[in-house]
Parts: sequence; structure tokens; C-alpha cells
Amino acid sequence: MKRQFLSLVVAVLTTLSLSAQVSEGHVKYTIDMTSDNPEMAMGIAMMQGSTMEIYFKDDKSRTEMSMGSLMTTTIISDATKKETLTLMSGMMGESAVRGKFEENEDQPEVEEDFEVTVTDETKDILGYTCKKAIVTDSEGNESVFWVTDKVTINKEGQTMLNKRIPGFPLAMEVLANDMVMTMTAIEFDKKIKDKSLFDMKIPEGYTETTTEELMNSFEGQE
Repeated sequence: MKRQFLSLVVAVLTTLSLSAQVSEGHVKYTIDMTSDNPEMAMGIAMMQGSTMEIYFKDDKSRTEMSMGSLMTTTIISDATKKETLTLMSGMMGESAVRGKFEENEDQPEVEEDFEVTVTDETKDILGYTCKKAIVTDSEGNESVFWVTDKVTINKEGQTMLNKRIPGFPLAMEVLANDMVMTMTAIEFDKKIKDKSLFDMKIPEGYTETTTEELMNSFEGQE
């Protein structure tokens, strides 16, 4: 189960952490999780009160996801250097993973196995008019994104959001690993005061590792 949760966290952060690199701001989301899978119930209970915060300025961004008492994950990215730093802190200790953006400029487009439908339905979130976008995967599962076009986005380094989902999400309902994760923005500040948030130096006390080694360590705890 821990491996499932880690995979979900990595997938969500990979999708969102690079999603705002031109404008400047700080967005805080509440996170609510539900599942019909009884085996997920204990893990969900441990993650109640979870939050996500995204900081972004120019070509840099920082995403902090606090998963209740389970773990805290931070991803810092630099689009100019095409580098990321992932920090994880929790019951497994403190780990750091460095990564690189994929170089896609000279590669052919890859056909994604999902469809995006942008509707005329709108919702006001923190004063922004957001349109409803529905993402349907190859198995018919739907995720919902409420997006605004008022936040300028550098989409380099993106996976799903960069090509098919227009705008910046202020609310999301994502289905993954038998769990529905609902994220809703509750704060949006337009200035970043502490630029050291984007420092990619590994903090003291963190052990540098690889994604594969980290996943294997979680698998060993099953």
C-alpha cells in the first residue's frame, strides 16, 4: 500500500509541479481523499489534513505536498537548467532525488492515451473564472480540472498538462490507484517574498538517492 501511495504522490507532483513557471505567485490547496477500496482506508486516515502549495516565478517552481502524518514531499524545478530536486521526509527518513527534464524539442509528438474535453461550464475560484476540463483515460476513468487562463504558464517539462489541458488548475479531482484525490485552491498570492524557496541545494540531513532506490525501499516495507 505504501508503494501505491508513493506512486500516486509522484504522479501528481510530476504533473503539477512544473505547471507555472512564467508568472509569479503562491497557491495553496486543500486535499481530500476518498476510496471504495477497504485496504486504502487506513492510509487515507493517515493523510487527512493534507495540503499542497505551489510557488512559481519565471522559470522556477516549488511544489510542497504534505500528506498528513505519512510524508512531506517537495519538488523544486528550474526550466532553464532543465533540472528538478525532489525531497521526501517521513517515516522512511529524509531522501533527496535529482532529475532532468525530458528533451522533447527534436522528438516527434507522442500520442497520449487520454482525451480532454473542455466544457462551457464555469466556476468561480478565488475570484478567477475557471472552465471545467474533463480528462478521460483509455479505460473510461474521468478526472476533472477547473482551469483559468489568467495565469501564464511555461509548459516545458510537462507531461499531461502541457499539451492537452489549457490553463492553470485551481481545482482538481484526480482518479489514481483506487483513490479519488480532490484538490481545491484556498489561497493565491501574486508575489514570492522568499526567493530561497527555489534553491536546489540538498538540505543538511537528507540522503541523496535515485527514484528506483526510493521505490524499492517502499516496496520492502510492504
